[in-house]
Amino acid sequence: MNENGSYKDTPKNTSTGRLLESARQELGLSLEEASRRTGIPASTLESMEREENTPSGAFRSRVFLRNYTDYLGLDGSALSHRRKPEKPTVETPQQTTLAEANQRETPQGASSRKDAPREELSQQEVPQKEAQQQEAPRKASPELIVEARGIYKSYRAEEHVVYALEDVSLRIERGALVAVMGPSGCGKTTLLNVLSGLDEMDRGEVFIGGEPLHALNDARRTGYRARHMGFVFQGFNLMPVLSAVENVELPLLVGGAGIRAARGRALEVLEQVRLADRAHHRPNQLSGGQQQRVAVARALVSEPDIIWADEPTGNLDSDTSREILDLLLQLNHENGQTFIVVTHDPGVGSLMDRVVRMQDGKIISGA
Repeated sequence: MNENGSYKDTPKNTSTGRLLESARQELGLSLEEASRRTGIPASTLESMEREENTPSGAFRSRVFLRNYTDYLGLDGSALSHRRKPEKPTVETPQQTTLAEANQRETPQGASSRKDAPREELSQQEVPQKEAQQQEAPRKASPELIVEARGIYKSYRAEEHVVYALEDVSLRIERGALVAVMGPSGCGKTTLLNVLSGLDEMDRGEVFIGGEPLHALNDARRTGYRARHMGFVFQGFNLMPVLSAVENVELPLLVGGAGIRAARGRALEVLEQVRLADRAHHRPNQLSGGQQQRVAVARALVSEPDIIWADEPTGNLDSDTSREILDLLLQLNHENGQTFIVVTHDPGVGSLMDRVVRMQDGKIISGA
């Protein structure tokens, strides 16, 4: 691998590719580190930086480019304009030329230079949220898909403060099947919402795939969630006026995918959940189990790293519940995706790799 973090000695590109490479190097990232943080293969990142054709196909190539530019803090619609980066950059006495950029140190050296602004920030008296955004956050262990540290979440009811989560810490390995169980009102759904970034927390740290979710602003957190997470809810949450395939393709269309590419991917996922023959049926023409299969397909359509499921079998009879659970187990085995399932059903918990038990806003076992 070359000093600039690439694999080959092929001639460098100009314009878009050079901008991608320079932005990555400004963040002190090698191609491997950028691949781990974005979920895009390192070979594909290198091809984008050299403006070579990628083997992923036109649809996935456009999605990869959009995700990569978003992570680097670039404007994907006009790559010549940079957005203000949210990470501290390396301080230099004058503007760095391209030749100097190519002679920068390895990412390890770059990260050591970033320690200086962190020390200066720690000496300033700033509000906690501002300090979180300005300081370079601590990194999570690379083999973990979820790591939460000291989470607190409270709600104010008149003059009283009720803690829904209190000093919660949790570590989940990539590819695991995890059930979160406990009595009603113990904080299971609140924990899922906080870990996924759907809800704010009072304090604490949450890393998803190594990305510090707690340190991202709303826009970047929403973008990361759309690219790397899928959701399955108890109530299905399907659009009643749309067919099954239209419900499944909707997240892709919202994310900017082309109509033909989105439709092809949606039909592919419906085939995977064994509903291809119901693709053009509306929700009121489907059984409860079929509607939940559509919801699972919608969660899978963007190929997320992690699926959050909140009582996915709560509205189903026992036979249909087992059918949905078998589907989740099959998808976990085939795709290696992580499933975190909130449930009160011991039968669901018995099928998981691990059970996290909660009580009164705290994890009492399985963390």
